[in-house]
Amino acid sequence: MNALRGLIADPELTLAALEDVLRPLTAELPETCGLRILIQDAESAVAAGYTQCAQPALPDACICIDDIPNESIQSVQLALRNLFPHALVVLCESRLVLEPDWQLGERTPGTVQLCTFRHKQDIDRNEFVDIWRDDHTSVAIETQSTFGYFQNLVCENQETAFDAIVEEHFPITAATSAEVFFDAEGDPQKLKHNVDRMMQSCARFIQQDTINVVHLSEYKIL
Repeated sequence: MNALRGLIADPELTLAALEDVLRPLTAELPETCGLRILIQDAESAVAAGYTQCAQPALPDACICIDDIPNESIQSVQLALRNLFPHALVVLCESRLVLEPDWQLGERTPGTVQLCTFRHKQDIDRNEFVDIWRDDHTSVAIETQSTFGYFQNLVCENQETAFDAIVEEHFPITAATSAEVFFDAEGDPQKLKHNVDRMMQSCARFIQQDTINVVHLSEYKIL
């Protein structure tokens, strides 16, 4: 599906302020579109230990617009850029692998790990997509406590420092427990196995020195 991600670096942002700015766009989006706000706040801050910043600046918020009809991409993209002129607005080919139990207007339980990265320099884009989407997907699901999962492939010919944006939903207990994060609570042997399997899989297609990671709170608006 077509999707837009508006990455905003501004630690003073609030959910109320973003909803206010987005109100005109919300009223005009095509019926198929979904709209979510990811934002750093006190509730997501408990997962700060997972933060990585290889390519500053980390986003403090992300506007997520999903399921955009082809004929509406240009107008929605322009509207988002006009509302947030300092945001990095990225067009993606998005794949929803796991759908969380969203409740409109409410905070989604847990946190969303937003990760951006470039693919390895020694593989081309097609090989990267094949490994990531056809092979790695099951590894991520089987080795982590993920209950929501978007794979956002950045469309070509855009000026970004990354090729992919991943959104993974984790339970709040994973914020302070590697065992919960890697779906191995009370089982050190399984924890090591899952961590090793996940790291080995990622090393096949991710350029490790380009990884950014931040945990955010999610609110589904539409």
